[in-house]
This record gives sequence, C-alpha cells and structure tokens, in this order.
Amino acid sequence: MRPIHSLSSAVLVSVAAAVASGTQAHVLSPFTCPALSDISATCPLPQSQPQPRPQEVNHKPSSIYHRTPGTPVGYYGPSDPTEPPSPPPQPQQAAAPEKDKNPWTKGPLCRRAGHDEFCAFTHTTFHSGRGISLITTPTRMLLLGSQPPLNETLSPPATPDTPPPYTDVTIPGKGIGLVATEPIRAGRRVMAATPAVMVDDKAFRGLRRDDLAMLLGQAIISLPAQHSARFLNLSASGDDDVRTQFDIVHKIFTTNAFRTPVQGVELGENEKIEGWEKEMDYQSTFVEVSRLNHACAPNLGYYFDSATLSHRVYAVKDILPGEELTISYVDVLQPSTTRQSLLAKTWSFTCTCPRCTAEAHLLDESDARARQIQQLRRELDDHSVSATPEKAELLITLYELEGLHVRIYEAYYRAAIEWNGVGDSGRAMRYARLCLDKGLLLRGPNRPFVDSMRELVADPTHHWSWRFRLKSAQEAKPTAV
Repeated sequence: MRPIHSLSSAVLVSVAAAVASGTQAHVLSPFTCPALSDISATCPLPQSQPQPRPQEVNHKPSSIYHRTPGTPVGYYGPSDPTEPPSPPPQPQQAAAPEKDKNPWTKGPLCRRAGHDEFCAFTHTTFHSGRGISLITTPTRMLLLGSQPPLNETLSPPATPDTPPPYTDVTIPGKGIGLVATEPIRAGRRVMAATPAVMVDDKAFRGLRRDDLAMLLGQAIISLPAQHSARFLNLSASGDDDVRTQFDIVHKIFTTNAFRTPVQGVELGENEKIEGWEKEMDYQSTFVEVSRLNHACAPNLGYYFDSATLSHRVYAVKDILPGEELTISYVDVLQPSTTRQSLLAKTWSFTCTCPRCTAEAHLLDESDARARQIQQLRRELDDHSVSATPEKAELLITLYELEGLHVRIYEAYYRAAIEWNGVGDSGRAMRYARLCLDKGLLLRGPNRPFVDSMRELVADPTHHWSWRFRLKSAQEAKPTAV
C-alpha cells in the first residue's frame, strides 16, 4: 500500500465538473509511485505541475475556482415556475448589516442514508476568509449554524503565532513534516487550527463510500481556493480502490480525519427538536495538524475545542530548533507490536521513532514497562485494598521512562487520588496541581477529571476520595469471633 499525494489543479476541474453534472468524476489514468513507507510521502499524478509545500502555497485564483455559489440553507429546489409575476419594484432599501446575512450556502447535491438526508454546507468567510464545510443533515446544520462560532458572518481567527515556530520540510522516509525553527518550551501552544471540512459521524458511517466521496468533493471545491488547494495537497495512505478523483478526496479525508465532538444547542426543559443530541460526533480534517507525523513518544499533544471549533496543539516537552514536531496516531500505552500493527493496518507505514527502533534488549524492556503500566492502571482504578500510593508513584516513573509526557496527567490523577485515599492531603494536592497543569493543556477545561482535581485542591477532606483506602481496609478486616 503506497501513499498518494499532490493533486494537480486538474483534480479540482474534474471534481467541479462532476459535481455540477451530478455524476462521478473521470476515471484516473494508471499511475505508479515508488515504494514509500510513511503516510506523509508524496506521489504526484502524471504530468501534474509540482505543488508548493503547504506553508508556501501561492495558488492564484483561476477559472476553476470561479464556481456558482451553492444555494442558501433551507433551499431544496428550483423556484415554482407558476408563481405570479414579481410585484413592481419598490424603492431600494439600505442593505442589511453584514452580521444579519446567512453566511452558509448549500451545495446542489444531497445523499441519503436510511431516513437521513446529508448535504454539503459551506461558510466561505469563516475564520476571516479561511472557510469551512460541513456534511450533515439540514436540521443539524440549522442547529449548529445558530450558535457561535458558526453563526458569525466574519468570525475572527484564533490568535496565531506570527510567524509560527515551525516550517514544513521534506523528511527522509516520511515526506513532508513540520520542524521547529526556534526553541519551543513545554506548555507553549504551537497551533490552533480550524477544520477544512467536518463530516457528521452518521454520514461518515452510514453513507455509501461513493456518496460520501461525492459530498466530500463538493465540500472541498466550495472552500476558498487556498484552503481547498491545501487540503488537496495532503497525503493519503494507500492507493487501493482509487478509481476517480472523488476517491482521492475521500482517501485524503479518511487518512487525516480526527474525531471532533461538538456540543449541541441548549434546549429548554420541555423543548424537543428532531435530530438534536447533547453531543454530536463529527470527523474533521485540519490542513495544518495533518502535516504532523507520528511518533510513539510524541513531543506534542492536542485536543479539540468545541467552543471555537479549533484543534489546539501544545508542546509537552522542550523542543530544540531542527527537531521534528510529532503527535501520536495510536494508543502509546500499548506494546510496540500492537502499535506497529495498528499503524500498518490503518495508515500503511511502519513507525521508525526511537521508541520503536531501539536495540532488541531495550525494546523488550520498553514493552515490559508498557505492560506494567496497563497492569498498574487496572489495580489503581478498581479501588481495591491492594492498591497503594507507592504504586501510583511507580506509575509516574514508568510514564517518564517511556517518554509519555503526552499522557502523564493520567498518572498524576491516580497519584492524587491514592494519596488523598490514605489521608495525605499535602501530597494529594501536589499531584492534583500537576494533573491540572498538564491536563488542561492536553484535554481542555471541560473534562470530569479536571473538575474532580479542582474539588480536591479546594478541600481534600470533602473530596469523595478522602481516606477511602483506609475505610476500605477497615471494612475488609475480618470480624473477631
């Protein structure tokens, strides 16, 4: 399975023409690509012009981007030809303020999955002209589009780092990746990016592949030209079952998508709306975050902020200039063989990070630590009398030895609970503070464990865990005969 990448402007021409006609895109000509082992490698289509790297994109608008705008949300077909003539023209009124205009347009095609109809909606001025597309039902679109930030005509971007502390470079064996251009201290925000396209999880799982590919093609060509081109410049894992230009767009999306749960609109006590859910799952692709390659002990962590629809990426340790920026695509707590199997199956590459390529005896020791981490987590989480604060301290040590800074807040949380469980409020508050310090960066503020640690810091003796280990031990003592 080989990565495919670097689409020429001919792809947009083909997709745009097919969307306009409601047909599939042209079948691709056969092409070959050298055997490469990482999802970030490139493989240009034949006779295509070299593509600039994403940070250097300078695509000038051309006729292929001058498309007919989609119809407004809520429009389902042509106007009635039997309607009466228009009334005489009235005196021209002042244009409505920009903030009152509906910024969303609906594409010409929709596809069904069961009882649900899914369409592509685009907001071209979102994030100061960056743009965003959603594939969802008209009902959900109206719900989401009624709340910030999607209801804003000209929503401001998140404050960027200017210039960003990284650049994109070609990395041997990996293709294009991001490398630090300056020292980056642990805890610094590296990027905060909004999606190019978000797909309702019901559409992602329920639509036929060809139908989803058609809607994705429509969503991408409806974006502003630069954002559309940067999406098409991303990598896709494998070239199997690639028959049309829509298939390429589909593969790019599925290779680079992240789960991005979005909070639903708050409803009144007796208010009901069909299609409403408290939390709605979407799959989203971000053109900047997708440039980050994988490592099993990454130097970056991230979370999706539903309030701003942004993927927030932070450094989890100090990073030197010239060091590659990485995230993890899989569960880093698994042994190496499990991680490699998942990476090969899902993204068609073998990891070559230091944690996976250590000498055999060191790799065996790393895998033993990973297994012990899982065992300790099971013991600590069942709240049995066999667990102790010392085991929680050992868990922290194992995370550190494995370089798992991206997940260390989990170990701090368990240490805070265990020390509070034996009545040591001082140590409990120390680890609660460490958990909050890392957890807020890597998971965001709206998490149950964050609330729990704040409660513990405020008053350890009123936290649910206060002296619970001692109470359990007392209850477990045999009754005297």
